[in-house]
Amino acid sequence: MQPRPDWSLRVRMLAAMAGMAALYAAFVGVAAWWATDALGSAGLFLVVGVAGVLVALQYKYAPDAALKALDADRVTEAECPDLHARVGRLANQAGVPEPDVAVAPQSQPNAFATAKGRDDAVVAVTEGLLDTLQGEELDAVLAHEIAHVKHRDALVMSVVTFLVTVAAMVVRNFWWFGDGGGDAGGGDGGMPWLWAFVAVSAVAWLGGYLVSRAISRHREYAADRGAAVITGKPAAMAAAIETISAEMAATPERDLRDHADLNALFIVPAEAKSRLVKAMETHPDPEKRVERLSRLAGEFED
Repeated sequence: MQPRPDWSLRVRMLAAMAGMAALYAAFVGVAAWWATDALGSAGLFLVVGVAGVLVALQYKYAPDAALKALDADRVTEAECPDLHARVGRLANQAGVPEPDVAVAPQSQPNAFATAKGRDDAVVAVTEGLLDTLQGEELDAVLAHEIAHVKHRDALVMSVVTFLVTVAAMVVRNFWWFGDGGGDAGGGDGGMPWLWAFVAVSAVAWLGGYLVSRAISRHREYAADRGAAVITGKPAAMAAAIETISAEMAATPERDLRDHADLNALFIVPAEAKSRLVKAMETHPDPEKRVERLSRLAGEFED
C-alpha cells in the first residue's frame, strides 16, 4: 500500500522554503552591503557569486555530508543482502526508486535518510540498529526513512540547516567583521552594515532553528504514518520507537552528544535522556508518536 500525499506537510514545507528564501535574500543583501562598503562594486558580485556557489555545493554535497559525519559507508547488495532486500521491497511498496543503503559504525540504534530527490536518496542505519531490531520492527524503521524520501522533506531540512549553521557562525564571531562600530577616522558614523548583518543573522538563526524544529516534528509524524501505511503494521512502528527510545535511555550522555547536531535527521533524537523546551525539540515525544500509531492501528482494523 502506498501512503497518500500529506498536504499538511507539503504546506509547511512550502511555507518554510518561502520564509527561508526571504531570510536568504536578507542575509545575502546585508552581506553585499558590507562587501560593497569594503570593496566597492566588485564586492556585490563577489557576495552573489559566493552565495550561488554555496547553494549549489549545498544541494550537491549535503546528503554525503551527513553520511560522512557518522562515518557511514554505502554497502552493496553482496555485503548486506538482507538489508538491501528489505529496502528494495519497501521502496517498491512505497512507489519510489530503491535508495542506496549505508551503514554507520555507531552502537546506538538509529537511522536517517538523505536525498536530493527521490531518484538520489540514501537510507542509512547504524550497526546498533541492526543489532537491536529485527523482522517487522526493522522493516518499520526502514519504511519510515523511505517515507521521508517519498515526502521530499530531507532536502528542505538540508536547506534550513545550512542557513542556520552559517547564521550561527556569524552571530558567534561577528567581531571578525569589524571593530564593533567604530570607523577608521574615529568618527561616530560607525559601520551600520555590521550591526544589520548581525541582526539579520540572529533573525535567520532563530527563525531557521524554530522552523527546522516545527517541520522536523511534523515530518516525523508524517513518516510514522507513512511507515504504517507502507508496511500495514502501525504496531510494529510503535514498538520500534519504544525499543530505540529505551536503548537511547541506556546510552551514556557523552555518546549521545557526539552526534546530537544530526538529531533532526534521526528517527529518534540522540538526546532522549534530556528533554529540552518544547519549541527546541527536534522530535515529538515518543509517547505521543506511539499514541498516534495506536490510534492508526485501530483505523486499520476498522
